[in-house]
Amino acid sequence: MSADVPNIFAVPQGKRPSLCADFSWMFVGNSIYAGGQFAMLVLLAKLVRPELVGQYALGLAVVYPVMMLTNLQLRAVVTSDARPQTHFGYYLSLRLLTTSLALVIIFAITQVLGYSWELKGVFLMVGAAYAIETISDVYYARLQLHDKMDGIAKSLIARGLLSTLGLAVATYVSGSLPWGLAGVVLARAIVLFGYDIRERTHGLSGRSKWFSRNEELTPRFDLRVHRELLWLSLPLGIVVLLTTLNSTVPAYFIKHALGERDLGIFTAIGFVISVGNMAVVSLGQSAFTRLARSYASGNVAVFGSLLAKLLAFGGILGVCGMIVSKLAGREILTILFRPEYAERADLLPWMMAAGGALFMAQFLGFGMTAAGYYNSQVMLNILANLSLLVACYWLVASHGLLGAIVAMLIATTVQLAGSALVLVLGVRTRTQVCAERVETA
Repeated sequence: MSADVPNIFAVPQGKRPSLCADFSWMFVGNSIYAGGQFAMLVLLAKLVRPELVGQYALGLAVVYPVMMLTNLQLRAVVTSDARPQTHFGYYLSLRLLTTSLALVIIFAITQVLGYSWELKGVFLMVGAAYAIETISDVYYARLQLHDKMDGIAKSLIARGLLSTLGLAVATYVSGSLPWGLAGVVLARAIVLFGYDIRERTHGLSGRSKWFSRNEELTPRFDLRVHRELLWLSLPLGIVVLLTTLNSTVPAYFIKHALGERDLGIFTAIGFVISVGNMAVVSLGQSAFTRLARSYASGNVAVFGSLLAKLLAFGGILGVCGMIVSKLAGREILTILFRPEYAERADLLPWMMAAGGALFMAQFLGFGMTAAGYYNSQVMLNILANLSLLVACYWLVASHGLLGAIVAMLIATTVQLAGSALVLVLGVRTRTQVCAERVETA
């Protein structure tokens, strides 16, 4: 990697915040952001027909995998590197290039599939919204590397609230889904340019300019460096693509076998998992740097102990979700959406069971990425996706939406078991290597 500037991520810091403080900030930030995402779906369910909610879900199913592949998980690459040697500008420029490529791919997909102009508009607006989000994400990497989780949380809070407001106002005024999503694009652009890219946000407020040629937040372009970063991060991009397909593949089968209305209902019920997922993501992101440092230093006891606590949290969260959905699922869906959604309250406990397995698999994914097991994740996610495709093929047409949820549960179980096996073997090997080094010394 290029090392043309000394200590290129350096920001003067005092004592690092505790995991509890980081988690508190990230939990609040992700809670409000996830709440905003959920509120957007609730608003769409209230303001437009279930078929249009299905169009929105189909847009997510097409756009999200493309964006996640080109995302390359650069944020994880930055924050897992114990000795950063590459200028932030190279990460930023690579993210700009890959995000532009993603938008081109999304436009090409809309042309090939031959959808209506309204549906093409939905795809492109969803793509633009996520493009802005991925650019914000690479700025989050710099903040996370220096444990400035409060800065990330504030951005998430602003983005969640403004996106919900933008969608509500634009959809209510226009009565159009594409224009409603345009309101989301505008809101996210305001947060990106008004907060995320500012030097003050990154602890550089003593400087007089935002983006002079010598600033750390300026994009830098170098084909050699970009090629090295691409080679390093491509396995993670494939991993996150495959992980994303675990949640989007059922949408294609439901759209084909059952129609856009059932797809809209399935998406609304599935979004209930986001209530637990916001805690999982918050805790995983807060613990990630500590996992990476403990594993890199050979302190596998701390690594294993922290990962075990995360797994227990994910399992308990899933069980609690199943109990609540069993006791009050119909009432929850009636309040959040419309009566036609509450008619499928029987699906909610099954969805939360799949969610519990997903939470635990996500925590193991954080652990594998922190430990540097990138290629293993590729193989595991390929197996999970193959099992999902087969299960959806056999179950969706015959068992409807319940079949789709069971297929998700099967795929997540495969991923969970495989991830646990890889980490157990990896930690055992790491322990032996560290023991040999101690004996040699």
